Amino acid sequence: MNHMPPSPDPRMLRIQLGIELRRLREQADRSTFEAADVLGCKQPKISKIESGSQGVKPDEVAQLLDFYGATAKQRKYLLGLAERLPKRARPKMYHRDAVPDWFQRFLALESDATEIKLYETELVTGLLQTEDYARSTIKAWEPVADPRLVERQVQTRLQRQEVLTRRRTPLKLHAVLSEAALHRMQGDGKIMLSQLEYLMEASERPNITLQVLPFAFPNRIAVTSSVMLFHLQEQDLSAVYLEDFFGATYLWESSDYTRYSVVFERLSLAALPVEETRELIDRVSEKYR
Repeated sequence: MNHMPPSPDPRMLRIQLGIELRRLREQADRSTFEAADVLGCKQPKISKIESGSQGVKPDEVAQLLDFYGATAKQRKYLLGLAERLPKRARPKMYHRDAVPDWFQRFLALESDATEIKLYETELVTGLLQTEDYARSTIKAWEPVADPRLVERQVQTRLQRQEVLTRRRTPLKLHAVLSEAALHRMQGDGKIMLSQLEYLMEASERPNITLQVLPFAFPNRIAVTSSVMLFHLQEQDLSAVYLEDFFGATYLWESSDYTRYSVVFERLSLAALPVEETRELIDRVSEKYR
């Protein structure tokens, strides 16, 4: 029997579509007032569409895409999102996305997040990876992949990091890494040294809090899976993101967010303070120097 994947929650689809439409409008150097003229509506409607608080019809999306000069690929993707929006929202506590939609949705949400808290068990988080480290992890996962595909994935990962330095309020990132992420060899010693030195540098930025959950101290809690909590201020959305080999799960009920927030705070309290984290990273770096 073939099983169809569950449909994404309508609110998440609206938010994703709104983020992408705003990005295209800004790239086209168009104002919300100009976009409103195209649809024959008031400017607040465009703002609500872009924030995900109001739905938009496929024909309205098509008009906006024409106005913004969207590519054929962008049109196909965004019109597909618009057509998946149901007329009536269905209550749902979470949804599970199949590849590749889940990652495109993740990129849209991450790009508009104002705050992210995350815990990583085995690898340095993608938001803090160097180019060589990112390339090594991608090749390890897809050893027979076309080199051109690998490079596109590397560039996508590096572009994601722009949220940390963007002109409008940079993303506030609080990352807790298991010490395993510092020791898990990716590539060679040179790549690892560069990556660890980059972590040291990144940890000095005012919008980044970096901690390590160490091996060497007794009675430290252990969590075996990675988790990300993100908040989008404009959309008034707080959600939990969980990822595995084949897709992702989003939890955005307030009770879910609260439970995972409690777990994250426990991890943060168990992890080394920021200065001691830097000292540990520096000690681990010594074996690669």
